[in-house]
Amino acid sequence: MTVTETSNIRRLLCDPDLGLIPHLEKCLQDLHSSSIANGEKFKLEPYDIELNNCHTQKHPNDQKPLVTQSVLMKIPLTGKVQDKMHLYLIASELQNQIDIKIIDWSALERRQYDIHGIPLKQPITKIDGEMNYELVFDRPGYCCITLCRQFDLKIGGTQRARCPFHKNYFFCGTGILPVPKFN
Repeated sequence: MTVTETSNIRRLLCDPDLGLIPHLEKCLQDLHSSSIANGEKFKLEPYDIELNNCHTQKHPNDQKPLVTQSVLMKIPLTGKVQDKMHLYLIASELQNQIDIKIIDWSALERRQYDIHGIPLKQPITKIDGEMNYELVFDRPGYCCITLCRQFDLKIGGTQRARCPFHKNYFFCGTGILPVPKFN
């Protein structure tokens, strides 16, 4: 089955102009470039994004449901074991910068919801996470600190609309879902 309508979560994350992923990629490149220019010795490895729990709720007075999608980002930094403490300090600074960028992005997107009805219904106000340390076994003398940042995207769901290709499915804020069966 082909998805003919881009879901709100996909637009929020991937849109080339307003999406979180392009915004964070630019942020990470800028932070890494400025750190390298200042003589810092670490490498930003490719990051990972996981979409975890998703909750949909609709209150009687709301036109559209509220979809809450939990997002987990894992951003690894590698460096030499002898520079472990310095790497932790860099990771802490990077963590703060990333959190600021995510919150600033969400405030901008929230304004778009008020003006144009674009998906982000509530700004991100809380980011949780941790730093995980491990040795890099295929590179002796190197370690990796992984920044884990978790936050919720609160999205204005789209109204249910039947999928034109399959009568037993409908579109919602997160994509195509089966039509519920009632006995």
